[in-house]
Amino acid sequence: MGPVTTASPKVLLISSTVASSRVGATAAGFCLQRLGVETVVLPTTLMGRHPGWGAPGGGAVETERLRKMWHAIRKQDLHFDGVLTGYMGEVGHIDLAADIIRDIRAKNPAVKIWVDPVMGDHGNLYIPEHRAAAIRDALVPLADCITPNLWELSWLSGQVLDTPQNIRKAASAYGSVLITSVPDGEDIGAAWESPEDALICSHEKFDSVPHGGGDSLGAILLAHHLRGLDARTALSAAVGSIFDIMRAANEADAGELPLVRCQGALIAPQGLDVKDYI
Repeated sequence: MGPVTTASPKVLLISSTVASSRVGATAAGFCLQRLGVETVVLPTTLMGRHPGWGAPGGGAVETERLRKMWHAIRKQDLHFDGVLTGYMGEVGHIDLAADIIRDIRAKNPAVKIWVDPVMGDHGNLYIPEHRAAAIRDALVPLADCITPNLWELSWLSGQVLDTPQNIRKAASAYGSVLITSVPDGEDIGAAWESPEDALICSHEKFDSVPHGGGDSLGAILLAHHLRGLDARTALSAAVGSIFDIMRAANEADAGELPLVRCQGALIAPQGLDVKDYI
């Protein structure tokens, strides 16, 4: 598996920065960079650790400060091949991200806009509903690809997603969609739905998994798409990478994604079987 081009693509990553946990931009940025993608980060939040460990410290970055950072980046006249958005700490971040996407797309109509609608899981929103609605209404329509977990797709679509047919129908409204945490018999996997493909790549379930797998998977898949891999090959490689990293975390009871220790799984993934999602 090799890149189609030798030039290094560049991605603007708009997401949370968490000092001691491999989540948000901390995870996604590492994955992008290890796969040869230049990465510029706008940090929507600055926290010491994932809230799952306790009080995270820090908090949302003021929207006006982020806007000033973007204005400085913009003056560098950088060419962005992709934009990846993640956790939004306040509604102002969503409006700013939408402005940035429109600005970058005006300069490069071929830019890939990937939106991770980070809002909830396991039947509950973990951000305020008005902020989730802003992501749905202001960011999702600008995306070439969205990367929700299955519950987030259900919330976005307002539908119960309990069959492959229902999942595919809901996803088809959004262009290209990477759906994580999709049941596949006794296994769990990621499904890819686009006008050209309907695919699923699964692996055995783990008893527990660290946070950050979705952030990492979306970034890895975007990197493979920017490098010119077809959807089937990219999905196989990306899910294979995450499976190896998650398995290593479980074996070591790491509690965090061992991205540095297992970075070989990013650049030389085992690849998992991909089948048509029907």
